[in-house]
Amino acid sequence: MTRYCSVIVLSCLVSLAGCKPASEAPADKADAAPKKEEAEAPAKAAIPEDLELVIPNGRVMDPESKLDAVRNVGVKDRMVERRAIEAAIWGMPIVNFQAMRDGLKRDAGVGYNDVAYNSKVQTWRLRTTTNNNTTPYIFIFWNVKNGPVVVDIPPSSKDVGLFGTLMDAWQRPLEDVGAKGKDQGRGAKYLIVPPGYQGPYPDGYITLPQQTFNGYTLMRPIIADASDENLKSAAAYVKTVKVYPFARADNPPKTKYIDIYDKDINGITEFDASFYERLNMMVQEEPIESKDLAMMGLLKAIGIEKGVPYAPDSERKKILDAAGAEAHEYLLDQYVNGIIPPFYGKQKWSSAVPPGGIPSGLEWDFPGYLDVDGRGALYYAVYTSVKNLGAATFYLMTAKDESGQYLDGGKNYKLSLPKDVPARNFWSVIAYDSANATWFENQPKAGVASSDKGLKTNADGTIDIYFGPKAPAGQEANSVPTTPDTNYWLYFRFYGPEPAVFTKSWQLPDLEEVK
Repeated sequence: MTRYCSVIVLSCLVSLAGCKPASEAPADKADAAPKKEEAEAPAKAAIPEDLELVIPNGRVMDPESKLDAVRNVGVKDRMVERRAIEAAIWGMPIVNFQAMRDGLKRDAGVGYNDVAYNSKVQTWRLRTTTNNNTTPYIFIFWNVKNGPVVVDIPPSSKDVGLFGTLMDAWQRPLEDVGAKGKDQGRGAKYLIVPPGYQGPYPDGYITLPQQTFNGYTLMRPIIADASDENLKSAAAYVKTVKVYPFARADNPPKTKYIDIYDKDINGITEFDASFYERLNMMVQEEPIESKDLAMMGLLKAIGIEKGVPYAPDSERKKILDAAGAEAHEYLLDQYVNGIIPPFYGKQKWSSAVPPGGIPSGLEWDFPGYLDVDGRGALYYAVYTSVKNLGAATFYLMTAKDESGQYLDGGKNYKLSLPKDVPARNFWSVIAYDSANATWFENQPKAGVASSDKGLKTNADGTIDIYFGPKAPAGQEANSVPTTPDTNYWLYFRFYGPEPAVFTKSWQLPDLEEVK
């Protein structure tokens, strides 16, 4: 009789001690045959005492707690777990959208066609992925299920412009708007139409077909700096943006403007059973695209089916909790340590967008396949994108220091910027907690920007930026506070990137640890 060992992988790929390959199975049949009581109650697989499961950000997980829940599950439950992992990777963009939309609705009362804005630059209390800390954000959500919606963008003023991208619920860009967008700062009425729309197509509008019912935009006012005067001008400008149903274009309803500055808003996805509740919600709300039919078959195995109530029991939720955790680890690993090649070659900096994004126009469709891994990794880390990357901004990211170690919130680092950073407008560098891609909570600031008052420049034109729990004496303006017992990554943003960014004649160095 041959004895087989089965290894269940839940949160990391591990080998359980005591499992032998078939070629090493005992030859003695008497020894190999299980006793009756053993057959009735399978023994637990042994776990090496020194086994550590380490996720990409360096945290150690307890193998016993991760494996106990699934040691004795049957093949059907194991299949549910596997398919749930794939479902999370596939559904990451639309679940990210749902968490943000519903978080703003729940915590700030923002509904469809409302304009949510920050009267000052947002703080850590706005919990959405990879916010910037230099311009106040503007959010708008709409739904075209019952007909087209108009997003009326005003012309740039003397003091304030606008940049943003109109997006669908799968985070596919429809069009850039504002100074670097389709209207080139002249303003325009964008008519967003639903799937299968047959007209009319009126004159005087830029018509944008949308493949989903839900859509949104994140926009930023373009101002010289975040002075009180400029912020006041930006807030006044935002209140000239209008959103309304096209059916009421002759007499549009008044747009509601909601100041969300410093409100506690949670727009972050949790990677547990609740992830699948969010995914089910969006499956019910949105049309199913033909390219996703195979995935709909896989979703059915975990209880998500169009038009059918979703009601997982407590045992199923345990499996989904574990699947969500595994998907989380995979997406983080893919983003910081997987599919994005180094931008320069030697340094640890890479593009913030996985390789499939730019060639596909951030649609992620290629002949013969849909790049779910690249898409999922990106929208774990960010929300929104742009139609024309590099026209207004360009991002680089790193999660490691010069020795290849993950950035640790309890350690001190220095980033020495060469002189003449190639950004026409300004640059910034911000730290994000790897666990959820947000700013560190309860910290006074998230990053440093060239527009910051008091920023120190060295005599040779270089600039030193410090990261750590406590700023070096006299370097507070040049320092980014970090939180111990966390790992993080950095985004370096070029606003108005110059050619030297892309020719790489100017390069970011790696961070060096300061002992």
